[in-house]
Amino acid sequence: MTRSSFANSPDSPFTALAEHLAGLRRAARLTQRALAQAASISRGTVQRAESGAAAPSPAVLDAYLRACRASAPDQTRARLLRNRGRTERRGRLRSLNAPKPALIHSEDDLGAALAAEYERAGAPSLRELSRRVPHRPPLPPTTAWRIVHRKGLPASLEQLVTYLTACGVSPAQQRLYAEAYSRFAAVRGVRVTPAPPPRMAHYTDKISPQFRNLLDSMSADDVETALTIGVTQVVAQHVRRNGAALPAGVDPVFFTYDLLFAEDDEFYTRYPEGDAQLFQRRHPPEAALRPRLPDNGLRRLSSPDTLHARVSKPPPPAPNIPRTHRVQ
Repeated sequence: MTRSSFANSPDSPFTALAEHLAGLRRAARLTQRALAQAASISRGTVQRAESGAAAPSPAVLDAYLRACRASAPDQTRARLLRNRGRTERRGRLRSLNAPKPALIHSEDDLGAALAAEYERAGAPSLRELSRRVPHRPPLPPTTAWRIVHRKGLPASLEQLVTYLTACGVSPAQQRLYAEAYSRFAAVRGVRVTPAPPPRMAHYTDKISPQFRNLLDSMSADDVETALTIGVTQVVAQHVRRNGAALPAGVDPVFFTYDLLFAEDDEFYTRYPEGDAQLFQRRHPPEAALRPRLPDNGLRRLSSPDTLHARVSKPPPPAPNIPRTHRVQ
């Protein structure tokens, strides 16, 4: 059999784990090569686990124990030794200065105690915490991160129990944590979320007094019409200036804007006959987008029939002004 090399690193925090694993392999009468084949891992992984230089991953440790047919007490001891080794290597437990669960008197004490339980559990990955307790509701990784780094407490008592169970805390200790958490939750009370402002009141504090008075005198339909046409006008100007295509839904509203508010000469200059025909092909009258206009006589101007008639009308002829005769 190949001799293990844990004796070469007696000061490693995983020396005890390496000795325990090597003993289990010898008790199973397996060589390192045979154990590697039985556990579906490489021989180098077996050698590293028995060297004590680093802790094997949870998956490698489970495969090693299954290949050795380790008993339940031996499996529990192997996982305990791994957790102790990781806690010692990280060296953060002592700096937390966490009190015992029965001596928790503040939320800061509770946060330190919960972070200490994570260190004693071997500091597993945040997703590993949820995988350790599949029968419990999953603990969000962001919540676990806040608890581990003392940035916050569990959002509910259920999350607290899930966290403690994943860290291997006994039910008796969990009751002490739950009592402390309930005391602090009762003092904090339930935070009432303020109701959102009305939809039409968003950003009204940023409007100048002159425009606010003007908006107050307008109906909701008038405000919506002004915003629709105004925003579309700005977007269309920027897009056309950059030589890009207009976004979907901009052409019909922009076209209606010119029909309603532009002068006739400017309208026919910006929309010659070719552009009008192109608009009719892209947006036939039966499928044209109707902007929501107030019922003040403008709605009929934006109807498909009106648009078609306005576009199809030829430009007005130039006035026939008689030529003045030169005075002889």
